[in-house]
Amino acid sequence: MLSYFKLNDPFRLVPLALLVFLLKIPILLNPMVYPETVHWFTIGEAMQSGSMYYDIWDALAPFSATVYMVVTWLFGRSVLALLIIGSVLTFIQALIINAFSINAKLFENNSNLPALVFVLLTSTSPAFFTLSPALLGLTFILLGLGKLLSHVEFRAKKDMHIIMIGLYFGVAPLFFLPYIVIIPISLILLGLFSNTVLRRYLLLLFSSATPLLISFFYYWVISDHPGYFIDNFILFNNKDAFYHSISWLERIEILSFSMFFLVLGILSFGKQRRLTNYQNRIMQLFVVLGILLTFILFLEKPVTPYGLVFILPVAAFFTTHFISLFKKRVFSLILSILLFLGPTALLWSYSTKFIDIASVKVNSLTKSKYLTSVKGKKIMVLGSAKNVYDEAKLAGPFYDWGLSKQFFTELDYYDNLIFLQNHIEASMPEIIIDLENNWPKISKRLPQISKRYHQVEPTIWVLKTNTIK
Repeated sequence: MLSYFKLNDPFRLVPLALLVFLLKIPILLNPMVYPETVHWFTIGEAMQSGSMYYDIWDALAPFSATVYMVVTWLFGRSVLALLIIGSVLTFIQALIINAFSINAKLFENNSNLPALVFVLLTSTSPAFFTLSPALLGLTFILLGLGKLLSHVEFRAKKDMHIIMIGLYFGVAPLFFLPYIVIIPISLILLGLFSNTVLRRYLLLLFSSATPLLISFFYYWVISDHPGYFIDNFILFNNKDAFYHSISWLERIEILSFSMFFLVLGILSFGKQRRLTNYQNRIMQLFVVLGILLTFILFLEKPVTPYGLVFILPVAAFFTTHFISLFKKRVFSLILSILLFLGPTALLWSYSTKFIDIASVKVNSLTKSKYLTSVKGKKIMVLGSAKNVYDEAKLAGPFYDWGLSKQFFTELDYYDNLIFLQNHIEASMPEIIIDLENNWPKISKRLPQISKRYHQVEPTIWVLKTNTIK
């Protein structure tokens, strides 16, 4: 099976496109809903009538929020849509990897193996082919990496390559903020593996900062406040800690298949006698890249299975090198069986819950207490309970409590009162769930709003035109 993709024939990418979906059948037949997907759907629905960081207080990156707005508008809260679109995106990423592998002469022979290996590795966990912010941003990291490798290879350096590297790497954090580490990483890689002059380093910094600066000024204009974009998106430490990270053991378990072949590829360094000096330097570059990319985990809060996808291009590179060592048919057959049956077995294990790694751990409060009250309604939750929105719609901007609570704890500030009044009047939530006893304080300061609601339970206020069944 591997030998079929060892030729650089574009028509052989057609079976690969089919393979993308065939491998994922176990999950496509039994889509699983995780807390993050509900989070993305909630923001996507709210984006249809508001803007991030003013009408919606949450740390989701702006470009990802826009994508989920389009997805929810077209397909509603369809997890299957996220899986299918994500699968298509992984195929596009495989084509990008294949293209820059050939253009930058990364391997001894040109082939479709890099694309195949990437498709197989992204099929080892549902998190790797779900349309997540990390997967969206990875597309631009791959585009930038292709330009960076071309810059390292060619003796004639071009300013346009540097500008495009910066723009691609500057756009990636606007899908997934932890990817901002790729900007200093690119400077390190150019310093270690190229003879780039100082002027081009400055050009790279300027071009990578441009998308972020444009976004900052855009949200400043629409919100008339420069701090909202910074408070919500940049200062990620203020986020609500409602979800907890997966453990290190779970991270290793999710990446075990990819890491196994990555390690074998690195250990095969000394066996590959026919590589050029340039290709040996590229292998060293990918080692450094893989190590530095782990800093993404220190910026992600919480760490989720979706955020681990960044390591797969590096794993695909070393796995492809490892495969190229085997010339005899019997060894290639054994390797084919391992590479194709591994992802299939893993996905069946996920679909049958034999492997059951929760995407993130949820805090103690459950949605069951409020499920019948809020189902299908526009609600506002004053407190840390994002899972209450699982079957309800967000009303008002206060989704992430870590970012929003300042408006309720600092009611002596006139601007905060005006902000609360404007957004509650604009959204008119059908139900307000007050988990931290904030509504009585608001009632005293904003009586014109509070008189429209009546209390039906200790923590529930309902718009007077509505009743809870």
